[in-house]
Amino acid sequence: MLFIGKSLALFPLVAFGIASTSAKTLTEKQALDAAARIDHLLSADLKAANLSPTGRIDDGTFLRRAYLGIIGRIPSEKEARAFLDDPSPDKRAALVNSLTSSPGFDSHLFNWAGDLLRLQTRQEQFGLGWHVWLRKSLSENKPWDVLVREMLSSTGHTAKNPAVGYYLRDRNMQLDNFSNTMQVFLGRQIGCAQCHDHPFDDWSQMEYYRMAAFGGGFEYRSEDAKETVRRVIADTRPETQDKRGGKGAKKDKKALRASMDRQRSEARTISRTIAPLFGDFNKNALIDDPAKSLHLPEDYQYKDGAPGQKVDAETLFGVQLKDVPPEQRREAFAKWVTSPENPFFTKVIANRLWARTFGHGLHDPIDDWTDSSNPAHPEVLAFLEVTMKAVDYDLRQFCRILFLTNLFQRECDPTEPQPGTPHLVRGPALQRMSAEQIHDSMVVLTHGEINDSPLDTNESRWESYTQSVAKLMSADSRDLLVLGESASQAEAAYREARTETRALQAKVAKAGSPEERRKIYQALVTARNKELAFRRQSDPLSSMGMSMMEMDSRSKGKRAGKSTARASELPAPFNPGTLVREFGGSDRETPSSGDTIPTVPQALALLNDYETDILGDRRSDLAGRLSSLKSPEERLDLIFLLLYSRPPTIAENRRFAPLAKDNESLRELTRAMLTSNRFIFIQ
Repeated sequence: MLFIGKSLALFPLVAFGIASTSAKTLTEKQALDAAARIDHLLSADLKAANLSPTGRIDDGTFLRRAYLGIIGRIPSEKEARAFLDDPSPDKRAALVNSLTSSPGFDSHLFNWAGDLLRLQTRQEQFGLGWHVWLRKSLSENKPWDVLVREMLSSTGHTAKNPAVGYYLRDRNMQLDNFSNTMQVFLGRQIGCAQCHDHPFDDWSQMEYYRMAAFGGGFEYRSEDAKETVRRVIADTRPETQDKRGGKGAKKDKKALRASMDRQRSEARTISRTIAPLFGDFNKNALIDDPAKSLHLPEDYQYKDGAPGQKVDAETLFGVQLKDVPPEQRREAFAKWVTSPENPFFTKVIANRLWARTFGHGLHDPIDDWTDSSNPAHPEVLAFLEVTMKAVDYDLRQFCRILFLTNLFQRECDPTEPQPGTPHLVRGPALQRMSAEQIHDSMVVLTHGEINDSPLDTNESRWESYTQSVAKLMSADSRDLLVLGESASQAEAAYREARTETRALQAKVAKAGSPEERRKIYQALVTARNKELAFRRQSDPLSSMGMSMMEMDSRSKGKRAGKSTARASELPAPFNPGTLVREFGGSDRETPSSGDTIPTVPQALALLNDYETDILGDRRSDLAGRLSSLKSPEERLDLIFLLLYSRPPTIAENRRFAPLAKDNESLRELTRAMLTSNRFIFIQ
């Protein structure tokens, strides 16, 4: 029997049959039993506090909550009718099981993970590679501890190991990356100790640097590129008798010295010639350097160290790590962070997923844990921690258990959590849709059936890039010399064309008459096209397959039809001014920076944005369906079903049916419903 806390005995996980069972084979009974245990523990805490849980929601509310919470969008008409017309008593559990095993779950989870990890696809080549790798890892149910360990220990070039995107995301900001690592995976806010002893927590600046020293020994460079340059030099440098140590060289030291100088000059010339081919490689790779260490800052002021002093890596809580060989520092740190014995790793991810599901963490803030943290429902949190380990950190199965609880089927809790006070959970918190949920729901309304699977576009772009890199690295040495010379010439021409473009841009601003401005603008267009052409020619990958520039071009071409794609498939972060950013879409600069706080500009965006004018878009699935219906009652039923996932009540039918008779009134009603709190919020 497993005991947690002072007096509360939890059912052992073997009672659920999951203590020794792979998470991938978790049965429905095992998941339901674990969910029931969570409900039991919550009920006991509420009873002790003389509180009662909120009531049970109806099928329509559950349907909408399940689709938005599990796969991140509202249900289509077909999906809604299938559930509402199903007479089965266990249809709610069946829906949860179906949705958590669907591609839509992966899409929604990826949005959450991308926000948490600050993933940006617009950053060099590694951004796209990291996107594809993370998306695939989550879709394949890679355990969370394995996924995190692979990122924290990653090394090499992004084309071979896209997980290095985690570090390349913060290139030349290693301490910031370390602070984010501690916050994201261990829930510890220690960033201020980078500059001084922590004012509120028990962290000194020296302790911060000792921990950060595990990641202080890597550099942003590509060993593969370096080896390729050496190969080209060895293959193409002229062989001479002096170089081979012939008799002439031995007799004449001066001739030998001249020969060696000539060889070095030839090597430098070859290196300069092919250098443009590998200009971006160091931006997209990292390698451990055992000889490199972290040092205290030059303005260090405390007595326990000296400015510029070398710092040895050492952990400060959990299993103690010290005296780790330099070449093993990051690997050891990755294992330490993700160890089941780490006092924070498991409970932090369990609490994050609880907050994601129910709107408020058992420990809040979710990423500010201390040794004296006082969470609400400590027995529930302890059970979640044990359960996460039992399902082998399978996020899909863990979330499935949460969605199967009675708590997920309860009305929203009307009470507001008080900051700094543990909040007893009576029901889920009322949440506004995330920006991505709004975007994806608009896609459903516009296109009806939606493809929740990953688009081939990102994977094919990434595959083309990796193939191009492989071709470049394995190309014949003399071909690389020719390619390098061509790239150098194109780069020089590109710089010249860019200078011409900027000069013409300045002339446009100063042009007097419209005719003069028109002529200059025509010349500017020609110069700009020439600049882009030379830019492509200067990209060494353009002759190997697809250049990164061409990848960006194809991506922009796809954006014209972005309304057909889910948010998880689009470049991140979304541009400022878009509907997603207006509704708090993450800028991916800080962990979990997306927000769901309603604002007045958001309401104006919904009122004025073309995406909400569903009936005004001839391509809209909703507009097409409504035009095929003649009865006002049928039209009203369809609108309520799509927007609120339920049919209208008798009172709503009586009130709104007259508005469904003509198209203009129906259009205004639809816009009013789209901008209503009932649509924007998840009840």
